[in-house]
Amino acid sequence: MPEQGGEERVTRPRTWVRDALLLVVVFAVAVPAVLLVAKSMTRDDDLKMVAAASASPAALPSPTGPPQSCTSCWVDKGAPSPDFPGQTTFVDGVQVLNVGLVGGYYRPNRFTVQAGVPVKVVFTGYAQDCLGQPEFPELGLKGDMTSGQAVFPLGELEPGTYEFTCSMGVNEGEITAE
Repeated sequence: MPEQGGEERVTRPRTWVRDALLLVVVFAVAVPAVLLVAKSMTRDDDLKMVAAASASPAALPSPTGPPQSCTSCWVDKGAPSPDFPGQTTFVDGVQVLNVGLVGGYYRPNRFTVQAGVPVKVVFTGYAQDCLGQPEFPELGLKGDMTSGQAVFPLGELEPGTYEFTCSMGVNEGEITAE
């Protein structure tokens, strides 16, 4: 039946060939897009390092580099973090511990400090997921590294061992106060 104006609208039934061709086109566009996104989210293992005054490595935040993900959670599937001993720097009577992000781990992640002397821990680098949310469970402190740095003024610690972890509790480090 002709529509108003004398034109007749013709509709054709969909065929499996047209549907298959549409599916191929969607995959041809979607697969490269997914691969590009996945590549942009991979960790930059060649993260530039700077030496802090304490000789402890700290990650240099790079606005062009991709944020790192927690290697303990996503690659090692919960295996313990490797030990990376660090050194303490004294700045104005405060023990400063510089922790960077290297290869998806907190590095260094083992420190010894003097009990009764104020401690400040500075996490530096860009991270995503749980690695970007370091915390000190025993002290009830949580941080956020979306700005490229998280600073924890711990104050004077009593003798003992204090753990820091990613927010999943897998990528870990410790501070021993003696």
